[in-house]
Amino acid sequence: MTYSLEAISQLEHSKEFARLHQKFHQFNPLKVLRVDQFEIRHSNILAWLLDPKETHQLGGFFLKKLLTRLVTRVENEGKGAGIDFLSFLHSSFHDAEVAREVKTHTNRSIDLLVHVPSQKLVLVIENKFHAGESDGQLADYLEFAKLRFSEAGYTILPIFLTLANEEPSKDDYLLLGYEDVLEIIEQQLEFNKETTADAIYDFLSFYMEVLKEQLVHDEVAVQLALEVYEGNKSSIDLLFLSQNKNFKKQAIYKGIYQQIGNLNETEKTALRKIYEAKKKTIDFIFNIGSNVLREAFLEFVKEAEIPEEAYSANIRSPNFVLPDWFDFEETLGKPDSSYWLGQAFIIWFERQVGERLKITVEIGPIPYEERYQLLTMLEAHGVHFQQNAKQEGKKYTRIYTAWTEVKDWASKQEVLKSMLELYDAPKLNELFQKIALSVESMSEKAEAEEIVESEREELTPVRKILPFPTSAFQKFCEEHSIDAASRKYHQRNPSFIVPTFTKLEQRFGTTRINWWWQNGPFLFWFERLRDGRLKLVLELGPLHGDARLALIEELEAYGVNFKPVSKLKTAKYTRLYTNTKVINDWQDENQVAEAMTKLFKHPKHQELLGVIERIAVESSVRY
Repeated sequence: MTYSLEAISQLEHSKEFARLHQKFHQFNPLKVLRVDQFEIRHSNILAWLLDPKETHQLGGFFLKKLLTRLVTRVENEGKGAGIDFLSFLHSSFHDAEVAREVKTHTNRSIDLLVHVPSQKLVLVIENKFHAGESDGQLADYLEFAKLRFSEAGYTILPIFLTLANEEPSKDDYLLLGYEDVLEIIEQQLEFNKETTADAIYDFLSFYMEVLKEQLVHDEVAVQLALEVYEGNKSSIDLLFLSQNKNFKKQAIYKGIYQQIGNLNETEKTALRKIYEAKKKTIDFIFNIGSNVLREAFLEFVKEAEIPEEAYSANIRSPNFVLPDWFDFEETLGKPDSSYWLGQAFIIWFERQVGERLKITVEIGPIPYEERYQLLTMLEAHGVHFQQNAKQEGKKYTRIYTAWTEVKDWASKQEVLKSMLELYDAPKLNELFQKIALSVESMSEKAEAEEIVESEREELTPVRKILPFPTSAFQKFCEEHSIDAASRKYHQRNPSFIVPTFTKLEQRFGTTRINWWWQNGPFLFWFERLRDGRLKLVLELGPLHGDARLALIEELEAYGVNFKPVSKLKTAKYTRLYTNTKVINDWQDENQVAEAMTKLFKHPKHQELLGVIERIAVESSVRY
C-alpha cells in the first residue's frame, strides 16, 4: 500500500462514509455522559429498569421479561430445573428490592442483587459489559447469596449478563445477553408507545442506540462500513493505525507502520487532524472491515466449498448450512419464523472467552410434528440433547458444540486453521451422517438404520469428498442400457442422458451456452454428498429463451410445478427432481449401484420421466 493524500481524500467524496459519519454523530445524551463506555453506568440503568417502583412508571415489565428470556434461551436448558417460573410471571413484583455493589464476605461486590420477598426470589446478576470474569468470583457470589437467604423455600437465580454472550465458568449461572436487554426494551417501546411517558420513551430510545452500536445490531451501519472498507481499505488502515499503536505486533500491519514511520511531521499532523475529526466513524469502519473472525470465515467457505446462498458472514456469529441440507425442506418443512438461513439446521462459529473458537449445530423452529420425529430419529442414532427439547413449544435445540483454542486471534490464518479443525472433526462428520440417516428414515417412514461403528481416525473429514466409485457407475449404466455415448464419468458428478432427451433436442434445440459434456435439454447426474448420502439430480438446462419457456409450459400442463424465476428467458438451470439415499459403505460396489437404481426407479421420478416421454412422443407426431 502506498500512502497518498489523494486516496484519503476520496473518503470525503464517499456517500456511504458521509451517511455513516452522520449516523455516529447524531445527538445522544448518554454518549455525552459516556454511558456507553463504562460497565458501572450500564448497571445503574439496569437497576433502574429492574425496580418496579422506579420513575420509569413501567412496573415490573422488565423483570418479568428478563425471567422469560432466561427460560427461553437454549443455553439455559436444564438449568433452573424445578423452579416455577410461571408463578413469577403472574407476580406484580411490587415489593422487589434492587441493590447495587453488594459486598460479599470476601469483600467482592455483586453488580446487581434483586430480592423479591413475596416470591421468595433472589436474582444475583453479574454484569460483564466489557470486562472479563475474575477467578472464583461467580462461586463467591452464589455462596454469599445462599448464606444470606438460607431460609427454606428461597429460589436463587444466578445470572451471567454479557455483551458477547460469553458462557460463565460456573454451570449454575444462567446466561443472559445484552441482546436480550435490547429486545425487551424494543418490545416495550413498540407495543406500549402510547402509554409510555415521552421522557421515558426518549431515554430508552437513546439507550437502545447505545446498545445497538455495541452489539453491531444495526445491519445498515454494518453494510455501509463493509462497503466503505472494501473500497477504501488502504486509507482506513492508514488513518486508524497512524493513531493506534497497539497493533504494531500484528505482522499484517508491519508494512503500514513502517510507512507511517517514514512520514514527515506535516503529513503526520494532517493524518492526526483527519482522524480526530472522523474518529468514531473511522474506528467503526476499521473494526468491522478488519474483523478477523469474518475474514477467516470468508476464507473458510471457499476452502469448504460452501456456496454463497448457504452462508452468512455475520460479524459476530458467521453461520452456514451444508448445501445438501436444502434438500431436507420437503421432509422437515421450513422454520415458522425468519430463522438464520431459513433451514431446519444451522451451524455457526463464535469467539468465546479464553481465546476459544466455538462451533454449534442447532435445530430450529420447524413444525412440531416434523421436529418431534426428527429428534426421535436423531436420538435413535445416538445424538444427545436436552430431553425437554421434545416438548411442544420448544423452538431451538443444540445437538452439537465443540471448542478449540486459537493461538493468535490477530492472525486470519490461525482462526481459519481453527475453523477447519472444528469442521473436519470426526465427531462432527459422524453427526452429519446421523442427520442424513435420520432425515432419510423420516422420508421413508422406516425404522432408523443402524450406524456402522468405525474407528474415529478412519472417518473422512467432511470437507474432503472422496471420488465417486467408477465401478458402481459403470454397473448402473450397464444395468440400464446407457451406452458410452450417453454417459460421462466424473469423479465428483458422473452424469448421463436417456434416449428421450435426444428426441426432445430435435424440437427444442440445444443449449445457448456449453453445458457439461452435452448440450441437450435435460441431464442426469449423481453426486456423493459430504454427509455420506448418494444424490440423483434431473436438471433442465439453459435452452434458448423461447424454446425453454415452451418446454416449461408443456411440463406445467402435465402438473409439473415451476417457480416464477425459472420461467424468465434469462434463466439457465432448473432442477426438476432430486432425491438422496444414505450409503453405509461406499466401498461396496453393489450397495452403491443398488442405491443408484432405487433413486432412478423411485415412483415420483418415474412419473416425471413418463411426462417427459409423453411430450417427446407428441413432439415427434406434431413436429
